[in-house]
Amino acid sequence: MQNEENEIRKLPEREVTMYRKVIIITGIFLGVCCLFSCSKRTINHYDILIKGGQIVNGTGNPWFYADVGIRGDVIVAIGSLDADKADTVINAEGLVVSPGFIDLHTHCDEDLGKPGYNVNLNYLIQGTTTVVTGNCGMGTYKIAETKADWEKRGIGTNAVLQVGNIPVRRAVMGEDQLRSPTDGELKQMQKLVRQAMQEGAWGISTCLEYEGYDQFVTTEEVIALTRPVAEFGGLYNSHIRDEAYQLLEAIKEIIRISEETGVPVNISHLKACGRDNWGLMKEAVRLIQDARDRGIQITADQYPFLQGAPIDFITELVDIPPDMQPLAELREKAYDEELPKTEREQVRRQYVKELQNALRDPAKRERLRESTYEKRPDNPSPVARWGWQDFRIKVARKNPRLVDKLLVDLIQEQKRDGFDVIADLILDEPDILFASSSQSVEDNRLAMIQNWVMVSSDGMAYPIIKETDKPVRGHPRDFSSQAIILRKYVREEKLLSLEEAIRKMTSLPAQVLKMKDRGLLLEGYKADIAVFNPETVRDNATYDNALQYASGVEYVLVNGKIAVEKGKFNGTLNGRVLLKN
Repeated sequence: MQNEENEIRKLPEREVTMYRKVIIITGIFLGVCCLFSCSKRTINHYDILIKGGQIVNGTGNPWFYADVGIRGDVIVAIGSLDADKADTVINAEGLVVSPGFIDLHTHCDEDLGKPGYNVNLNYLIQGTTTVVTGNCGMGTYKIAETKADWEKRGIGTNAVLQVGNIPVRRAVMGEDQLRSPTDGELKQMQKLVRQAMQEGAWGISTCLEYEGYDQFVTTEEVIALTRPVAEFGGLYNSHIRDEAYQLLEAIKEIIRISEETGVPVNISHLKACGRDNWGLMKEAVRLIQDARDRGIQITADQYPFLQGAPIDFITELVDIPPDMQPLAELREKAYDEELPKTEREQVRRQYVKELQNALRDPAKRERLRESTYEKRPDNPSPVARWGWQDFRIKVARKNPRLVDKLLVDLIQEQKRDGFDVIADLILDEPDILFASSSQSVEDNRLAMIQNWVMVSSDGMAYPIIKETDKPVRGHPRDFSSQAIILRKYVREEKLLSLEEAIRKMTSLPAQVLKMKDRGLLLEGYKADIAVFNPETVRDNATYDNALQYASGVEYVLVNGKIAVEKGKFNGTLNGRVLLKN
């Protein structure tokens, strides 16, 4: 600058004056241009603007502060959007803004098409915007028909459909399906799977454990049904053949299916069931990780509870022979969903009374014992299948000391036959609630921290619950699987970071499904969004009162439209049936 001034002084005074004028005019011109440019900055307009939130975008990366602008059903801007305008502004200060949660394992398809159930509020209120249906082999092959039916009624969450091997088997083989299919039948089954994939199914699911399917559905049959899925880049989702003492063999089977078909595979509700099998999870994790290390696309989902299903009154552990009347008929009527709820409750009271009378009769008691222990190939009792070591008492109002006791421990303490222990409990307190698939805390937590394990619920859709409704005993997972992760495993126990927990509930299931426009909070992605308070979000459902909504999720957007605002459902149905192709 000093040299420049010296050069200017050497010029004639007239030229110096002109030079300085040019500099001044140029400066003024540039300043005016700058002011003009700033004053003309484009002000963007959005349908919805979420301001000041803590962004956890689903990648697993650290959170950051930003605003989110939405037009239609798409996220169009993320950043500092203070100068922009919107039809609706959501103040997210002090709140986390994340992608809407994707639950990879639900059974919502059983009721989602029914009025009242279609809101799917028990999921929506947790921030879950997409539920994957058709799991455990129960998915429909009528994808287009189901989509039309559900969207005609309207649904509260998005839904992903899978084709299930059981409806396909029944459609081709009829009621006589507990046998091996002929070559012609297998080709017909493949045709139905291919039809479902053409109509937009995301993959196939199978059940290889229950109702005789473990005896009659071979690995080769599953491989044959999975080959059409490979043509469409779909997923194979498996309720594996055993979750107890043959867990490792069942995992090896699903790995083989992936190796032979090239299809990515996912293990449904990964667990090691029964006290005798606790500790197997270490070997299971090692087996899956080894497969991943050599290039097998295998993942798993997990519900965040130590207990699974069945979950029911302790009376259901007694097997009733079909010809033992009126017990058999009363039991069937007590679970008839076509009957009004009050009538079913009345029938159950009558059934319990008759069962107690039978247990007091030595001859009838002995017959019930034999039926309970009978190892039938077709649909044996839970006790005959798993033994007493799989069951845990969850609710016992009259005998609270029994809560969380494994039945096998109770049996060993009393040094009596298990049937007699249960029979006496039924005579004393028939409404004791038990749950099966008992896991250890260590196994459950070990699975949860694996980076290839997703959060799921294994739950169902429910009608809207009113505050005046009576408490219902059952598994709390239908109303709380996502919320308990955020409350217990992130905030309280810190087993998972917030970012990792969100990844397990958003981008990881989207990646497994090969879903390209959901699961991340990024520009260009669909506006499925959850906005929640990380300090107050919590599960409220319990085994004694299972139908209680979670709380702490302030806003939920589904396809760019608000469905939950200030923690309350606003009555809109913004979900869609999502198709893969």
